[in-house]
Amino acid sequence: MSCPSGPRAPHSSGVPCNSALSFVASAQRVHGPENDACKPQDAKQSEQLVPVAPAGLKALCDACSQLYPDQPNPLQVTTRLKYWLGGQDPLDYISMYRNPGKPEENIPPHWHYISFGLSDLHGDGRVHPPPDRAALSAGAPLPSGCGIELTFRLAADGAEHPPLWPAALLQALARYVFTTGNKLCAGDHISWHRPLDGERSGGRMRHLLVATEPQLRHARTPHGIVTFLQMVGCTSRELRAAQRSSVSEVLKLIAQDPRCGGCWLVTRMERRVSVRAGGGAGGALAQLAGVSCDVRWAAWEDSTGESVAREDAQGLAHLETTVTGHMSTDSFGMSSMGEALAKLSAEDPPGEAVQYLGGVHVVLSPEGAALLPLAVEGRILHGAHFTWRGESAAVTLVAPGVHGCFVSTDAPRAARGSWLQILVNKSLASDILAQRSTLCDAAHSDSEEDAPAPAPAPAPSRTVRWPEHGLAITVRA
Repeated sequence: MSCPSGPRAPHSSGVPCNSALSFVASAQRVHGPENDACKPQDAKQSEQLVPVAPAGLKALCDACSQLYPDQPNPLQVTTRLKYWLGGQDPLDYISMYRNPGKPEENIPPHWHYISFGLSDLHGDGRVHPPPDRAALSAGAPLPSGCGIELTFRLAADGAEHPPLWPAALLQALARYVFTTGNKLCAGDHISWHRPLDGERSGGRMRHLLVATEPQLRHARTPHGIVTFLQMVGCTSRELRAAQRSSVSEVLKLIAQDPRCGGCWLVTRMERRVSVRAGGGAGGALAQLAGVSCDVRWAAWEDSTGESVAREDAQGLAHLETTVTGHMSTDSFGMSSMGEALAKLSAEDPPGEAVQYLGGVHVVLSPEGAALLPLAVEGRILHGAHFTWRGESAAVTLVAPGVHGCFVSTDAPRAARGSWLQILVNKSLASDILAQRSTLCDAAHSDSEEDAPAPAPAPAPSRTVRWPEHGLAITVRA
């Protein structure tokens, strides 16, 4: 949908038509007999040539209009160059509504940001694969595009206009989904490792938890069903608690704490205290079974002497890739090995043989490496498994006794396609935990001082080798 510059009144379709990358104030064209009488006939006719809103976009706008009937033309941000024309931003629009909240329930007045573009707005294949019309006509509950749209609620704190940084945040999340193919789900967490507003507040809201949108649940469009997911700001301590126990448990505590944003999970950037989340007992099984992050691996056949010196001299260029921004991990739950990486397994060539390896070298991003203690203490030592999944590779640590894996005591390191599995016995688990201070970057730790302090400088790349276990782990800078 192409819109002229400048503010416009809402058309009969209910879809606002606004200028690009800017605030658009609500405005109504003045109607009156004297105005219409003095206009040429062709001018009157041209006003009737209103662009037809794409069906998917109209359905979402109708859902928003039911929630905000008094705001038919909300403030809105849109892209100058649409994604299907070569632009870099997948979201066509981000609308910003003023929500009065419910102060009596500790829900403050806030700005409600809603994305348009992760679902299929057009239905003609320009962004998403064309929908299955026959299945939709038969009533099949198919997702529209990615099947989701994102929302974010920011406490207004008396501001007359909503800040633009949450729109940029949602756009960055959408780029992540489009680039990696990892669809976000309620219960995920997203490690950001800096203030969500880009250092403007210097606050502790440095990560995101993914919740079900409390007011906009689902929308049925001509191209399928859309589920709205709300991004909720959280502290580093709350993120670690979510990783140790569950995101839903931490969200429940945030909703109950009067210092936070109430049951609608409004993000307060000025909040400096974390909710008192238990984060699971020290010896309890962690619910987090894996994350998506930057991970690579390669065979490391000769784990001693000359090959180690050669690696030190040549570096790890053959394993290195570019870090993909601040958002590096989203969580996913897995109940069995077969279910763990179904998507990755489906992408492997049919009949891919299992390759048994003498040694392996794994490279993790700092965010991924920060979860090594949780993976070992919270999963492996409880007889479970943990997976790091990247764009082109995956690594799973497996405890002895886990069913459905292709490693064993006799063959503790094996790969099928790009999926590597490593059997971690008690000896290797102990050795990994002994190196936690080396492997875990202080910049991605759980520390929260009462007084603001500058973030520690990122640690340089470092490698730890266990030749007796046929394993080396490098943490990227």
